Amino acid sequence: MNQALYRFSAAVLLLVFLLACAPLQPAAAQTAQPLLYIDSYSPGPNSAVSPWAPFNFTFVIKNNSHAAARNVVMTFSSEDFVPLDGGVFTLESIEINDAPGTTLRFRVSDYSSWKYSGVINATATYTDDAGTSYSTSFVFYVAIAQSAAASPTKTPTPGAAAKPQLVISGYSTDVDPLQPGSAFKLKLKIANAGVADASNVSLVYGGGVSLAPNEQGTPQPGISGSTGDLTNFAPVGSSNVVLLGELPVGASVETEQQFVVNVSTVPGAYPLKVSLVYTAPGGTRAVDDQLITLLVYALPQLEVSFYRDPGMFYNGMMTALPIQITNLSRKTTVLGNMTVSSENADLQNNTSLVGTLDPGGYFTWDVMYTPFGEGPTKIHVSINYTDDFNQLRVYETALEIEVQPPMEIPQEPLPGEGEMPVEPEQPVGFWAKIWNVIKGFLGIGTGSSTEQPVEVPMEEGSKNVP
Repeated sequence: MNQALYRFSAAVLLLVFLLACAPLQPAAAQTAQPLLYIDSYSPGPNSAVSPWAPFNFTFVIKNNSHAAARNVVMTFSSEDFVPLDGGVFTLESIEINDAPGTTLRFRVSDYSSWKYSGVINATATYTDDAGTSYSTSFVFYVAIAQSAAASPTKTPTPGAAAKPQLVISGYSTDVDPLQPGSAFKLKLKIANAGVADASNVSLVYGGGVSLAPNEQGTPQPGISGSTGDLTNFAPVGSSNVVLLGELPVGASVETEQQFVVNVSTVPGAYPLKVSLVYTAPGGTRAVDDQLITLLVYALPQLEVSFYRDPGMFYNGMMTALPIQITNLSRKTTVLGNMTVSSENADLQNNTSLVGTLDPGGYFTWDVMYTPFGEGPTKIHVSINYTDDFNQLRVYETALEIEVQPPMEIPQEPLPGEGEMPVEPEQPVGFWAKIWNVIKGFLGIGTGSSTEQPVEVPMEEGSKNVP
């Protein structure tokens, strides 16, 4: 009986041992995880891809674990490269000794065509034999060959390089500054800075050139500049189209055109569009549009004169200059200091502040003037003011006068100096006249009227006989 009990106890212990050891093998199987990695990848036969052509991206994936990877799904994404095959790779399973791979097509995105390298991201999701999900990310770096950017494009471009380029290298006006109503000549200097000759060159002021194509779509050789903008500057004497002819490479030509500034133009800076129409090599017509800037001022229009007749000017004598400044423009003018000057003269009270002058208004000022010379003389008047572009300017003019020699004042000589003073002639009396007759009869002479008559004493009882 003891032997039977011993056998039963041994069987129970063996069963307990087997039950305790049985779960160990499945638990070890659950802890195993597939480990996927990229064995190699290549963007194609070259080390760098072209930014303008598709390329084949090849990779090889492996499993570094005894547990198999099931239901493998790889998704590719990138900001630098665009997948052309959907960007998804799937595989049923990857065992430890498997090395599957595939090729996907990509191209460089438009926003990354200027870069030298880009990145492709891939995310792999898979499960193990127990159905547990896993995820692994991969990063691929791909070089972009910028030096080969133009190599895939086989279209030659010599026609685009051999093209004239007409530029306005300088311009000037014969009137400075320009004001509303001013008639002026505009001189332009045009040069060919391109690499081909330009023929049938035409210049159109104001722009608005239209090269209307014919029925076949070829631009016609004629030009139309009637829609140009000539609001502020209008051509005078000829139209706004000027024919220049041939213009070889590196050559330049000058042209002039008469213009007038519109009277309604307010002061300011105005761009003037200029179109240069020419025939390029191959017979195609082209247009080069450019802008030049012209400044329009509204300077004060003043009249400087004498508000009354100043009279005669004598050398060395002080005289008042009655100067008057009148505003002849149609707008109010603000003037600064006025200064009156003249050569070889002394001036007093010759500086004054003018101030604001309304249209038709005037300002008067008397300047004391003492000349030290004779003949024609100029009285210079300068007035400071600020123009429409806040620049300090000076209005200058001159008044012409005639200075006479010094005035001579006669003076009577004092007694004892020079000749004796002549006594005033005394009136001749009656007896003096009788005496002069007797002396003349006797031949003695009458003498001057200044001699005193000889008085003969009269006897008593005589009748006025000398």
